[in-house]
Amino acid sequence: MIDDSIFLKALRKEKLPVPPIWYMRQAGRYMPEYRAVRKNFKNFLDMCKNPEVCCELALQPIDAFKLDAAILFSDILTIPDAFGLEVQFIENEGPVFQNPIEKVDDIDNLMPFDPESLSYVYEAVTNIKNTLPSNIPLIGFCGSPWTLAAYSIEGRSSKDFKKTIGFIKENPDKAHLLLSKLTDACFLYLRKQVQAGADVIQIFDSWANILDAEDLNNYSFQYIKSLIDALKNDSITSNIPIILFARDPKCSTESLLDTSADCLSLYWSMNNFNIRLAENKIALQGNLDPKILLESENAIKKETHKLLEKFKDFPGYIFNLGHGLTPDICPNKVKYLTELVRDY
Repeated sequence: MIDDSIFLKALRKEKLPVPPIWYMRQAGRYMPEYRAVRKNFKNFLDMCKNPEVCCELALQPIDAFKLDAAILFSDILTIPDAFGLEVQFIENEGPVFQNPIEKVDDIDNLMPFDPESLSYVYEAVTNIKNTLPSNIPLIGFCGSPWTLAAYSIEGRSSKDFKKTIGFIKENPDKAHLLLSKLTDACFLYLRKQVQAGADVIQIFDSWANILDAEDLNNYSFQYIKSLIDALKNDSITSNIPIILFARDPKCSTESLLDTSADCLSLYWSMNNFNIRLAENKIALQGNLDPKILLESENAIKKETHKLLEKFKDFPGYIFNLGHGLTPDICPNKVKYLTELVRDY
């Protein structure tokens, strides 16, 4: 029955009467059911390391909104944590690394990546897949090598990642070594997710926006392309569709198409993306501004209809937001939006 999934049909660039719909960060703090579970864990990553709880959380939005795809409940920083950088999530601060990369020797001395150290993620994938309705695909994911590197060097989230930018400018060769190590780890990690039951992969280049066009290709897109090429040339993952989400990238439509992703997830402000250039080459996903869900139903309807009209003739369109759902959004607005798309 999985072949009947309209989400997978859209990824195959089929034109559909109603676009499939799912939401980035669809399992999250905006849902009271999620908050009830989250309060039982002091550290967010501890929750991510509990496969049974991850299964419960991944299914909450599927049960609430009858969405067309589920996504693994986990975090992009599992890989740096497995490299021994010791990630902790601190209330009101977000992720903080206990052992960030401070000097070039730290890159040489990184412990080898063992994909088995993230077995809790693969167990969660299997649990979710076994519990989902048979026609609902499961999306596995990872952070892009660049995004993981930025966090690993900065040691925490940042608006401008000055420390990271300074480090790669001063140590380009070591930066590329780190990115190569992270690319290899992402490949092994995603391969294991597919073996565990993931039907689709999404790569989150969450910090694409801090690089200029040249550095974006040099430090991010070339490694994303290497990762996608490795997945496409592996017997386990060769037929798995790959979605790329790059946050507000300073690049051309052609640069994004050159990554070889099967689908591009558009950031909410990417209104200059050339849809016609992408037609029949790639599926597209996005890109409603999540902030509209804080407005009235009339405002939501107006912006949603505008977006649906824009993509109505595009073969392989998936409705989604241009970033993740935020904690201040009311679940009733998500339900309203979902019904709007299906009734359009």
